[in-house]
Amino acid sequence: MIVDKLGRRFRSLRVSLTAACNYACTYCVPDGKRLMKAQDELPASELLKAVTYLQQAAGIDKLRITGGEPLVTPKFDEFLLGVMQLPLDDVSLTTNGQLLLKKKEVIRESGIARLNISLDTLNPLRFRQLARGGDLDTVLAGIDAMLELGLKLKINMVPLRNQNDGDVIPLLEYCLDRGIELRFIELMRMGHLAHSNTFQSEFVSMASLLDIIGARYEFERTDAPYDSTAVRFRIPDKGVFGIIANESEPFCRSCTRLRLSSDGYLYGCLSSTRKQYIGDLLQLPPHQILPRLQGILLSALGDKQTSFQGEVTIMKFIGG
Repeated sequence: MIVDKLGRRFRSLRVSLTAACNYACTYCVPDGKRLMKAQDELPASELLKAVTYLQQAAGIDKLRITGGEPLVTPKFDEFLLGVMQLPLDDVSLTTNGQLLLKKKEVIRESGIARLNISLDTLNPLRFRQLARGGDLDTVLAGIDAMLELGLKLKINMVPLRNQNDGDVIPLLEYCLDRGIELRFIELMRMGHLAHSNTFQSEFVSMASLLDIIGARYEFERTDAPYDSTAVRFRIPDKGVFGIIANESEPFCRSCTRLRLSSDGYLYGCLSSTRKQYIGDLLQLPPHQILPRLQGILLSALGDKQTSFQGEVTIMKFIGG
């Protein structure tokens, strides 16, 4: 087992199926242009092979399918069905929900149990302003369809000052009414926000969120798993919500995450541009892959930091 001096190791793998996205969210891309797939993206079969070897080399037991937007790529079906056959303790999916209705049957067939859906507002006009793509009613219909399948859902919201901070309570109540856990994600210093005044003008802190929610509900902090990204709170007799407080209460010192990009690069830390290419390793005989991969993983683990510094990498390229 590969472990660093803080006791961190890789347990959770996030696989970006594609860098392409059918949205152009304001906090992700600055110019409104939708992200396109990366050059030389690996096919589903190669990504599945990579997951298999990463399981063996690092002891990965949790996997999240991400993008870009994973449902836009033709390899989604093959990868989802394939990865659900691997001996993983947990497989989940993060999506913006725009194509959930179209992918309902393959999601049902796969047996996946957990989905995270990115949704920043219930207001149609603000939805179009923030996402710069898609349709709110289609997303809400997709959420209903997933609930009908019996899936456990979380909704991810990025609150932005003077934009959708007025939607905090409506979206929280929407989730509480449906047994969905809402997770607020503090704006991150990534991509065009890494060195921009926009970050400070739009940032909403955990303290501000708790003030907004506290004006309406009483809540208490609850326990969360050791390597959880979210600080969790319970509203008695209502439900729970979480805050991924990357700025206010960083979780770097307990991070167990490893990211695999759609074009075959491993990233050990969001707050580092360092990456390791493994696409070529997958062509070697099996007995040569594992020792080389373990060396790469050791280097990637060394990239982990103790606090998030921000990075110019666009997060959608490496799986959120």
